Amino acid sequence: MNIFVILILHFINLHAYFTKSYQGTYASNIIKINPNPRCQAMAQACISFVNDASSLDINPASIINIKKLSIFASNSIYFENISMSSFFFARNLGKNTGTFGFGIKRLSWGEIEKTDEFANTLGKYSPYEMIIEAGFASYLTGLTRQKTQRIVFGGNGKLIINKIERTATTLSADIGFIFPYLFDDKFITSFVIQNIVGNIKLDKKSYPIPKLIKIGSSIILSKNFIINTDITSPQDSIPYISTGFEFSLKLSKKNYLYLRTGITSKNIKELKEYSPISLGIGIKYGNLYFDYSYSQLGYLGNVNKFSFNIKH
Repeated sequence: MNIFVILILHFINLHAYFTKSYQGTYASNIIKINPNPRCQAMAQACISFVNDASSLDINPASIINIKKLSIFASNSIYFENISMSSFFFARNLGKNTGTFGFGIKRLSWGEIEKTDEFANTLGKYSPYEMIIEAGFASYLTGLTRQKTQRIVFGGNGKLIINKIERTATTLSADIGFIFPYLFDDKFITSFVIQNIVGNIKLDKKSYPIPKLIKIGSSIILSKNFIINTDITSPQDSIPYISTGFEFSLKLSKKNYLYLRTGITSKNIKELKEYSPISLGIGIKYGNLYFDYSYSQLGYLGNVNKFSFNIKH
């Protein structure tokens, strides 16, 4: 049976398990936010084809694609002074050994005024959420085969920190797989489970952090055109599908321009408030990569993401 069909069947079973009672309260918004504007521009469809250090947070198996090292930094600007910044580093440890990476991302909710029951100002506080993570990717099978014909496993462990007035923490982990490429290395499939464990205590109550299961595929139509598709099942919502497109234009021997767009069925019932389409652009200048994405959150405003990446 085709590995992609098996993944679909497991995805259905896992979704049924995760969503027996998804209506409820969950903590830690930051775990759902993708730090990479390249992915955001493609409606976050990228778990099969992301090859920089930020993949530790997206699909930890994908850091295996880093040839030597990658240094990634990004900033996301939301509404009302809400922003998220991230930094990731990954290094390939050698032929057939694997790749190690670590990173941090921090979501700031801005400055909030604290008042009492009579609306008297008591001061201000600055809530935030943060994830510190480290992980590893390695080949599981076929070390004598070409790299594209091996199964890759990746995993990470992460410390999740939430601070409102008091600080709360929990531990969690992600696992990811990339499967042997199909159709002359033109079709890639992958599977990810994020936030396998973890509960966080806020205001004397314990809240679970939502698990996410994803299956993804990438179709490499040519050296210049890629189509990514991800199916995501969040524990606290209904499944949705996202598809992204990336077109690259060669400017010179080592310089490229990337044009990206994507569409998602997430929030499909609320199209008047949310736009399902995202856009982005990227520039490669030697070993330096600059990426930007633009997406909309309806009445909440627009999201602008920027990143700088060094790859060797």
